[in-house]
Amino acid sequence: MEMTDMKRIRFYISMLGISMLAVGACQASTAELTEAIEDALAEQYLLSAVVAVRSDDSVETWSDGHLTLNAARAPDAATSYQIGSITKAFTNLLLAEMVARGKVTFDTTIASVLGDDVEFANPRIGEISLLELSTHSSGLPRLPGNLGATSMEDPYAAFDEVKLLDALAVVRKDQPLTDRYAYSNFGAGVLGYILGRVHGGGYRAALREHVIGPMGLAATGFEPIGDVSAAYTGDEVVPAWTFDALAGAGALWSTADDLMLLGEFLLEQRDWPLVQDADVNRKIVVPDADSLALTRVWHVIESEDGPVYWHNGGTAGHRSFFGFRPATGEALVLLFSGRTDPTELALAWFDLRRPGDASEAVDATIFGQYEFAPGAGIGVFERDGVPVAQLSGQTASRLYPAGEDRYSLNTADASLRFIRSEEGVAAVELVQNGRIQRAARIADQAAALERQAIDLPRDALSEYTGRFQLAPGSEFTIRLVDDGLEAKLSGQPFFPIYPRGDDVFFYRVVDAELHFERGEAGSVEALVLHQGGIEQRALRME
Repeated sequence: MEMTDMKRIRFYISMLGISMLAVGACQASTAELTEAIEDALAEQYLLSAVVAVRSDDSVETWSDGHLTLNAARAPDAATSYQIGSITKAFTNLLLAEMVARGKVTFDTTIASVLGDDVEFANPRIGEISLLELSTHSSGLPRLPGNLGATSMEDPYAAFDEVKLLDALAVVRKDQPLTDRYAYSNFGAGVLGYILGRVHGGGYRAALREHVIGPMGLAATGFEPIGDVSAAYTGDEVVPAWTFDALAGAGALWSTADDLMLLGEFLLEQRDWPLVQDADVNRKIVVPDADSLALTRVWHVIESEDGPVYWHNGGTAGHRSFFGFRPATGEALVLLFSGRTDPTELALAWFDLRRPGDASEAVDATIFGQYEFAPGAGIGVFERDGVPVAQLSGQTASRLYPAGEDRYSLNTADASLRFIRSEEGVAAVELVQNGRIQRAARIADQAAALERQAIDLPRDALSEYTGRFQLAPGSEFTIRLVDDGLEAKLSGQPFFPIYPRGDDVFFYRVVDAELHFERGEAGSVEALVLHQGGIEQRALRME
């Protein structure tokens, strides 16, 4: 949540975790599913896609696209994709297996494994249990504060054991911990590291020995096997991510064939090869996880035909979904190269609608705009029924109650403490990285809510389209689509931008604006990115 530069903002936008999207209630057939994917391929949102469907005791597979740009070869059910956060389900299966084998318990704590290797600035961190890590209830932020983003293209690669232990030593210093669900890649990575340490050979060896090997998942591992689908985003091939100490959060590669084999085990169509009780893994342990439910392994949504257990994932240029419904014997695998999220399509195929968020009292007295210094502030407001905070230039982050007038964020190692006077909330304190920054309340409404889009005809919008060079190798692409204008920075997906007048457009995904400049002839010749107190100018290339 601290003031930061453009690269870090882009980085945090790209650190994808679980995506939960509302979908229609009408079930999509497999033909409708593949038709939607074909549209995404035609629009170049996807480079390739593989679908595997199990129903009526048979498996149907479908694939289309290209293994890489300009390649003639198409993917198939044996093509490797990075499955991202579906890795977390495997990590949780490993936890259950090691519990069943007596190596750990669900109540084993971080401190009991690490011993004297870490001196926790916040003693509560050492008390976090393995079950809390597996169910995103640990209070750890989504990402470790020292992740650093030294490589935008491969952000997790340099995060090793030393950095992980350093992060645990300082995380949530002078902050409360919430025990509510808050999705955490950091927590999942710590769980994998702890299990690997108990095993003695590391996370990778433990997972191969106790889960991947017994299941015979020969094409699932930490490197791609055989044909590989290139990672693809924003109409270009990008490097696939690599992982070190946080491998348990998203390092695995797999194929549609292997994931469907996993589905057959989970649907009891093959003899269960693990020591743990497969039925217990379907028991809900967190009933309220942002409108979903959680077992120790899976996300769960109820349907008329029985519960669907699932997980999705996303890395640099791969997106994935795996789900199964025991009551009907159905399973679905979607593997994409591109930025199209498969979750909505998958849930529609299962005839699911994401439940609405459980209503809870939101303390509206904390809402408003707070100022650290001129041009640097934080807005607090309500979005989708929950309180969020948005620092200048950054994305909005959900606030999780952590005590009286105190809230934690999971997108950063940070928390907010609201300061009251006789008249009401007068200020907020941002606690982060051992620092406390105070911001006075200057308005009752957050500045983000004051932006209102205006209507512009399509011929007026078309004046802004084109390519604008920010720096060598870094450019903006502005394009016109059915719903208006979209902007993309090199290496990132397209995001909608909205006109608010005078050649100014704003993002909703992040606190930023694009100001277009015109030449003497009246045509658009440049744009200026305004974000986080920084202005960056890009000249039109065409």
